[in-house]
Amino acid sequence: MSVFTVLKDFLKILQTKIGLVFALVVPLIFTIVWLTGYNGATERVDQLKIGIINSDGANGQKIEKIIQETVPFKTENYASLEEAKQVMNDGDIGMIVSIPAQFAANLDKGEGQLTYYVNQAASEVSRSILEGSTEGISKSVGAKLSGIVQKEVVTTNVVKSNNITNFALSMLPMILGFITYIAVMTMNIQLNLSTMILSRKYDRWKIFWARQLLLLMVCIVAPLIITTVAMLFVTPVASFWQMWGFHILVYIACVCLTQMSFVLFGGLGALFNVAMIPFQLMTAGNIIATEMLTPFYRHIGDFLPASNAVRGYVRLIYSGAPVTSVVINLILIALVTWGITCARLALHRAPAPGVATTNAH
Repeated sequence: MSVFTVLKDFLKILQTKIGLVFALVVPLIFTIVWLTGYNGATERVDQLKIGIINSDGANGQKIEKIIQETVPFKTENYASLEEAKQVMNDGDIGMIVSIPAQFAANLDKGEGQLTYYVNQAASEVSRSILEGSTEGISKSVGAKLSGIVQKEVVTTNVVKSNNITNFALSMLPMILGFITYIAVMTMNIQLNLSTMILSRKYDRWKIFWARQLLLLMVCIVAPLIITTVAMLFVTPVASFWQMWGFHILVYIACVCLTQMSFVLFGGLGALFNVAMIPFQLMTAGNIIATEMLTPFYRHIGDFLPASNAVRGYVRLIYSGAPVTSVVINLILIALVTWGITCARLALHRAPAPGVATTNAH
């Protein structure tokens, strides 16, 4: 028997064909998604948002107008620093520019200072862009007021909001949010194979409900262990119960999505799950702000578990801000995908127990 005969038999096996598809399609998906999604991202800084607080009344309105005309970002006015910080903690703005009381009077004394609150929980790229713009904004204000005061008098005070000095803590959103998806995806690949074996002996609905019970136990116990271990090393702003409860929901959403793919596509469900990885990495918002992505990709992350998980953990870990909108997204993802799974099983005519199948339940 020649090696070519063995090769021919190799290529007849379904798993071999799937493996070859993975070798080509996975890097191809990453290439297409990331190169189209990130294309021209740095040119879309005009999509970034900052807040402006004017505490100098009518005298500060001129400064406020200069800032709005100077920056390439979208601007929003807020009545108080507390209100602006709440919006920033929710992830809607990346920086706050504060015009202090008596700013105009201090300019006459040569003591004018603008304070910038830069959200350290924002994406790396947007944070760098916003923080790098602070000196330029101050200089522009000084230059526009050059008839009143020399531009050097307008100094810059940068305050790093939600700052975390422990680098390990900054990695936690990706660990708990994105790696959870990878772990659940891998688990469901193995459970899919187990389901195919059990289908020779048991009814599909018995297998399904047994699998759901097993997955539910995983969704409770695994987050408990992982959250406990994580909080032995780092201390986020949120409490243990908030972190654990949110992680349970992340697990459930990831389980429901990855399980659905196998019910819909059989063995190729693994390829679908892997194909979701570049979308979730790109739209999580921790590397680059979603506003800077090409328009087609900006809202895709709202429908994916890992993207929502990372966004939620950024709030819980850095500021303790509410994660209500993220929780709603995760619940909807879980309900819709689990509902599709049940509907597909109900409509699918499965062979009687004892007959080998190639599709998963």
